[in-house]
Amino acid sequence: MKIFRRIALLAGITFGPASFAQDSLNVHLLYHWDEDTIPGSAAFNNQYDDVWGYVQGGSEYAIIGSSLGTHLFDVTDAINAEEVAFIPGAVQGPMLVHRDMKTYQHYLYIVCDEGPGTLQIVDLQYLPDSAVIVYDSNALFTRAHNIFIDTLHARLYTCGGNSGFGVYDLADPEQPVELLIADQDLPWWNNAIGYVHDMYARDNVAYLNDQDAMHIVSFTDPFSPVILGSLTNYPQAGYDHSGWLNDDGTVYVLADETHGNDLKLFDVTDPTDIQFIDTIGVEWSVNSIPHNPLINGDLLHVSYYYDGYWLWDISDPGNSQVLGYYDTYPEPTGTSYKGAWGVYPFLPSGHVLVSDMQHGLFVFDVDQALTAREHELRPPDLRVWPNPTSGPVRISPLVGVGGPTTIRVIDPAGRIAAQLRPRSLEQGAWTMDLTGLPAGVYVVRVECGARVLHHRLILTGAP
Repeated sequence: MKIFRRIALLAGITFGPASFAQDSLNVHLLYHWDEDTIPGSAAFNNQYDDVWGYVQGGSEYAIIGSSLGTHLFDVTDAINAEEVAFIPGAVQGPMLVHRDMKTYQHYLYIVCDEGPGTLQIVDLQYLPDSAVIVYDSNALFTRAHNIFIDTLHARLYTCGGNSGFGVYDLADPEQPVELLIADQDLPWWNNAIGYVHDMYARDNVAYLNDQDAMHIVSFTDPFSPVILGSLTNYPQAGYDHSGWLNDDGTVYVLADETHGNDLKLFDVTDPTDIQFIDTIGVEWSVNSIPHNPLINGDLLHVSYYYDGYWLWDISDPGNSQVLGYYDTYPEPTGTSYKGAWGVYPFLPSGHVLVSDMQHGLFVFDVDQALTAREHELRPPDLRVWPNPTSGPVRISPLVGVGGPTTIRVIDPAGRIAAQLRPRSLEQGAWTMDLTGLPAGVYVVRVECGARVLHHRLILTGAP
């Protein structure tokens, strides 16, 4: 059974049949798709993996991978989005965890990292009528963990998989030509860099995420690459997973796929002298974990596994500001890998695509977050959820607090309806049970020394 959720926006409030009501800030859900007949993986019970976008002739498309293949949606009219094509995967079923895809010109390139797979190339120029597979072969490789395309120089890079790090020429987009297999062609590669998990490339310069370090490598001559710089020692170092470069090539964001570790921002203006700028992240749980960060302009978009989609303003990277979030994964945070996998923020409409491993495709409107920034309106200093609620509620500060704390819940008449003096944060949040309080609009007030934080709370009364 296919589950489609279309949400109409009115005065900043979401309505719609079977709406996917989640905790969020300044981010509105336009469309959600989840196909409950798609099998989950045996490893993480994920039906879905990465997401990408494509634009042609004024139409916008979302591309999401699943354990069965690759699904393409026309999201031009996002509220009424629809699936227009499906590319069956060479590998399908519960063994499939990783499927990755990128676009170049009017072609889609698809890989997976399980089973005896293939490289698939799909011609998208006939969308929305059809998507035509023009190449489906294991001649170059059978598996890749991730791919990236340097569109300026028509080069496809592969990471992980059965052949390791590779570089391929896309002069003929339908017939890639192998240029380099690093493990085989470069005797120094394994000792200097080794396994590459993911990467970002622009103008023949690649930023490689190789588990315990990040290397910046020039592939101007693909047969003789040169290491320009490396990053091996930095705060909260973990499993160096993925990263992205800002538009002017000065700021790089790094995600360590390690529970409890924040994102890191670096000044990479001089690759030989990389400078740490700051850490930013979600601290709702000791198990919060980032997955894939992407930068568009001065906006940082992150798929944050259990914590969903997050948006930061990094125009001042040393003083980044949370603009919004949307929790795509309503289940409790754990120690595995579940929730938001991928994010794509480059559609001309400004809509943001997010894939959740268990809950499918999301299309978001972030205009409210951008309006808040333009008018210099600060987002709330508190996260309060569930909101609305009929009883138990969790309260988490989005800014630093310390020292004795008092939490008061103020009723519509201005009276103190409930009060708590917690000793400490438990997994990044305080818990209060407001069962029995009348329905109405309340204010949660957190007093911590000279700092006072507020957030509106709607109580629905006894169910």
